[in-house]
Amino acid sequence: MTTQTSENLNLPNGKLAMWLFLATEVMFFTGLLATCMLLREAAPVPGPGLSPWPAHETVHVQPWLGAINTVLLICSSLCVLLSHRALLANQAGKARRWLGLTLLLGAAFLGVKGFEYAGKFQLGLLPGKIGESVNGLSPQREKLLQENGLSYVRDVQERLRALTATVKPEDLKTPPKEIQAAHALLQLTLDGKDEKNSYLRPLTPGQLGDQVNRLNGEFPSLHLPPAIPNGNLWASCYFVTTGIHAIHVFAGLVVLLVLFLFSLGRDSPRLAGRLEVAGLYWHFVDLVWLILYPIIYIL
Repeated sequence: MTTQTSENLNLPNGKLAMWLFLATEVMFFTGLLATCMLLREAAPVPGPGLSPWPAHETVHVQPWLGAINTVLLICSSLCVLLSHRALLANQAGKARRWLGLTLLLGAAFLGVKGFEYAGKFQLGLLPGKIGESVNGLSPQREKLLQENGLSYVRDVQERLRALTATVKPEDLKTPPKEIQAAHALLQLTLDGKDEKNSYLRPLTPGQLGDQVNRLNGEFPSLHLPPAIPNGNLWASCYFVTTGIHAIHVFAGLVVLLVLFLFSLGRDSPRLAGRLEVAGLYWHFVDLVWLILYPIIYIL
């Protein structure tokens, strides 16, 4: 079976098409990552002593998880290369083993990423769900975040009501302490009166944000929506970049799985060219992650 080649380039059509496709992908990811870096550098300073970009600990970014995924993708690229070499040597069994290992490593990458995403969902670190207001914001900044602040207060109240919905009044005098704290904070978000029957103003979004962050540190099991200046901007950059990359990884796994299934009982040299083309895509996905990892997990 002969492979069609493009005139004057002496390059198989499939490989040429993949290189052209990867050229568009380079432009896409370059623009995407450049935009995220620009947003990060241009993030407004929330107030005196406050950082314009959330620290890794604040948004629960674990560099060691990113490092594990980096190792997984690098090893998977090596396995693709070894599988292709085995096909060229007409060692079909060996090629399938390396290709199968590639699939396992790629699936493990997505598993780790899913674990990270689950943690972000559980902690409320989602675009549009993070409170921006904390004490120390400038009045101008606080005014700009008025709509976010009101939405944040409602989200926190909803979570606090869910935590205390089944708790009877007599139970508030006994442990668990986190439920007592949640009930007390819920009361502070509502209109009320003190012992002298004087009106008590509910907590402002900034005050509530400080209280929520304090309780999350004291009782992590509450999982209250945190208040992080510029947190929604960070969450948008994080989920867009890592999410699009994860979709590319999934697409690559689908292609490699098809090749793995197609190779069963087939003449291995016929698949070498197809695996080489798919390998180019897989190596590109690996390269994108090597650029993405320091931006998300280190800088």
